[in-house]
Amino acid sequence: MRRVSLLGLICWIIFSTASPSLSQNTTAAMIQSWKDRANQGSAFAPFQLGHSYAHGQGVEKNLVEAARWYRLGAERGDFQAALMLADIYLQGIGVEKNETKAVELYVKVGKSESICASMGRLSLLMLAAKYSLGGQGVEPDKTQARALFERLFEVESVIMDRDKAKMDESSEKFDEALDTIRKMMPNDK
Repeated sequence: MRRVSLLGLICWIIFSTASPSLSQNTTAAMIQSWKDRANQGSAFAPFQLGHSYAHGQGVEKNLVEAARWYRLGAERGDFQAALMLADIYLQGIGVEKNETKAVELYVKVGKSESICASMGRLSLLMLAAKYSLGGQGVEPDKTQARALFERLFEVESVIMDRDKAKMDESSEKFDEALDTIRKMMPNDK
């Protein structure tokens, strides 16, 4: 368990390091610009607003408002916002605690081809391990652990199927290229 916790901590540190635009120097003008962009349909601006409200940067800290913006970003396909929303649901911060919604978001992100996919899978693994081994205020629950490991297997199966399809496509292209080269070669008889 120590390795998983250390890996989780390392990933959390890397993942939660805010970009320069999400710093303590967030201004009212930046907040307004993000709101304008969010109102125009931006998928990323809601994440920036959620982060600002979650950390009180440029606005008064408001976890309910943070969850609202993260939810909007997640609905628009921002997987980073979806991860933050999943964590919020898991902890019950700014929203009613809902582990089922958190798991669904982790699965959705984990199945994606986004840079956040590995974090979705890791979060699902960490939750499954928590139920498997107990800890962090949770008693071991093998039934729940099994259900979470099955969801993780579902995610991994999607990834393996996608990778197999890509390999098959590459193999077909290679075979086509090889056939083209063979047709161009003089026939040695």
